[in-house]
Amino acid sequence: MHGGKLVGLDDADKKILAELQQDARASFKAIAEDIGVSEATVFVRVKKLKEAGILKGFRAIVDPSAVGKPLTAFILVRAQPKIYQSVLNSLKQVDDIYEIFDVTGQFYSVLKVRTTGTDQLSKIIDEIEKIEGVAGTETIIVLRTVKEETVIKI
Repeated sequence: MHGGKLVGLDDADKKILAELQQDARASFKAIAEDIGVSEATVFVRVKKLKEAGILKGFRAIVDPSAVGKPLTAFILVRAQPKIYQSVLNSLKQVDDIYEIFDVTGQFYSVLKVRTTGTDQLSKIIDEIEKIEGVAGTETIIVLRTVKEETVIKI
């Protein structure tokens, strides 16, 4: 996959990816029956999709609230350009930051945080602001999640 374009994906690959996104625990046999190919074809295609980096892995989707992390927030980070890569490397190490986006505009990155509450969020913000090269932050607390999709339409 290069530049956001599908590289070498045929209909069978797309169907396999769609099936796995719906149920990553589905057997290759069940997928093969659903899409009308052999089990060996599914095995080979999944291996190829993994090797190409298109299929990144298989994960359980956990409800953050059910495991004690009901608060979601986005932290927008301003940074000093010359040491921005170092800032990103440090941010990767901070607990409860689950996604880091390098963005355009007045902020350099957007962080998705899931944590126990506002006290812990405050500690995370303090930790981020202590990172050398962080020039400031702005925090947005999520009141409710209207849509959160994990399936990529192909």
